[in-house]
Amino acid sequence: MAKKKRDRRDDDRIESLADLTPERVKGSRRSGTERAKPVSAEERAAWEERVAEAEAAKAGRRTFAPLIVAGVAAAAVVGLIGWSILSAEEPPTAESLPAPVIAADGGGAAVYPENSAEAVRENVRFGFMPAVDLVELGDGTIALGAGGPEAGEDVYGKPYADLTAEEFADGTIPAPREETNSGSPATWDEVYEDFSTDTVFMPSVDSDAALDAVLTSAEDAERIDALIVRTDDAALAERTADAGAVALFDGDPEGTSPADLAASGFGMAAVSADAEDVDEWLASDVGVWLTGVGSAQQLTELGDAGALGALTEDPFALQPAEDEDGAEG
Repeated sequence: MAKKKRDRRDDDRIESLADLTPERVKGSRRSGTERAKPVSAEERAAWEERVAEAEAAKAGRRTFAPLIVAGVAAAAVVGLIGWSILSAEEPPTAESLPAPVIAADGGGAAVYPENSAEAVRENVRFGFMPAVDLVELGDGTIALGAGGPEAGEDVYGKPYADLTAEEFADGTIPAPREETNSGSPATWDEVYEDFSTDTVFMPSVDSDAALDAVLTSAEDAERIDALIVRTDDAALAERTADAGAVALFDGDPEGTSPADLAASGFGMAAVSADAEDVDEWLASDVGVWLTGVGSAQQLTELGDAGALGALTEDPFALQPAEDEDGAEG
């Protein structure tokens, strides 16, 4: 069955971090009649350098986007701070990530069309880890989509379970903001083929079929070490660990423990930043990814305490930025 090729024209690009100039960032943060702070030469130079890198990538030059180090606050620098972790000869892996990293839940569903091709592309371009959701279509295709096989009717007119790959590809994913364009549906094979050497993927799986697709793709690309599988299913976690990838527990951690999860094959867990026992989790041998992080400063502090990163639908909200105290509060 032939796959429908996605239109990847650059003139259809949705708004990205490159559009958020220092002037716009500062202007959006002022309240009432307060005047935005002037942009310094250092801020402008740093911003233009990042935009130039993005434009070079857009023009077709093969580059490896750095993973965002969320917890760094630097004077005279606004917005994204990248960390070049590996050369093009050494693509990033789960073990080589500089902590804390920002993982874009649903591809950054509060910013980009949820689980869309454009969301994944922008995640990779600007250094966020794509934490996409996967679902099985009616013809067995594994595609990006949230909510399980019975969801999807609001976007595609019928549930994922009743869609063919062709019907799925004809859909349009709505944007979360009025100023952002709609997005294009994508299958797991498509996004993995495009970006498997540029980033570490963090797919959410809830079935053997989805896990089969994920593990097969990673094994074929010899990138099993660049895969973090989110699931709350112990059997899927065990299969993931046996294959050499990392399983991240994304269920409710209340009532379980790091030792219990480790015994079930989980190497990581998603834990609320406000959980009463977050310190216990951070001190354990299970890698911790935080949810509900309120600011870059909070992520910095929890990163210093051992957190690997944060899962968030709005990755830009956790990027470090300058304010009067030198960090976003």
